[in-house]
Amino acid sequence: MTRPPDEATIEQIAEKARSRYQTAEEMVTSAIREAVLAGVYQPGERLPQEQLGAALGVSRIPVRAALRQLEAEGLVVLEPHRGATVRVLEAADIDEIYQLRILLETFMIRSVISLVTAEEIDELESIAADLDHLDEGPGWLALRERFYERLYAFAKRPLTAELIGKLRADVGRYWLGLRLVDHEAGGHGVIVEAIRKRDPEAAEAWLTEHLTEVSSELQRRVAERNPQ
Repeated sequence: MTRPPDEATIEQIAEKARSRYQTAEEMVTSAIREAVLAGVYQPGERLPQEQLGAALGVSRIPVRAALRQLEAEGLVVLEPHRGATVRVLEAADIDEIYQLRILLETFMIRSVISLVTAEEIDELESIAADLDHLDEGPGWLALRERFYERLYAFAKRPLTAELIGKLRADVGRYWLGLRLVDHEAGGHGVIVEAIRKRDPEAAEAWLTEHLTEVSSELQRRVAERNPQ
C-alpha cells in the first residue's frame, strides 16, 4: 500500500507518546490515533492487535482497550471475526463533515476578528505566506494545520476549536493518500487580509467557498476510490 513520503513509523510515534503519557493504555491510544491521522494506516486497512502490540512493546490488553476508545472516536471499526480496521469515510460522511465545518468555522472567524491583535495577525500572515508557496506533502500539511490552530486559538473558544480540530483531522487523513491539495496562489493570504481589515463578511465568504470546493473535490475522489 502506498505511503506518503517522509512518513513516521508507528514505532517512532510510540516513542514520542511514551514521553507524554503515564499509562500503557494512554500511550497506545495516542500512538495508534496519531498513526491513523498521519496516514501510517490507510482507510480500510486492518489493525492486527498482535502486530500493534509488538510494534508498541505492549501486550494485547492495552491494544484492545485503545481500539475500543478509537472506535468510540469514529476512527476505527471493530467487527466480529475481522478485528479492527481504519474507518472508511463515504462521500456522504465528507459532505456532512464539511457542512459542520462551515457552520463552526464561520462562527469562529467572527470571534477571531473581534479579538485578534495586530501582532497575531502578523503571525498569521507570515504562516500564510509560507503556506501558499510550499509544495504539497507532509510539511505543507503540518504548516496548514499550524495556520488553522493558531487562527482559531485567537477566538478563545477552546471547546469549539476542539470540535473543529476533530473534524479537520477526520478528513485530513485522506489528503496525502489521495494526493489532494487545497491551496491556490495567495489563498490563505486572502482570509488574513480580511481579518486585518476586520471584515467578517469577506472572511466568511472566502472560508465558505474554500471549504465547499474542497468538500466537492474530496467527495469526488473518495467516490472514485470506493465505488459502490
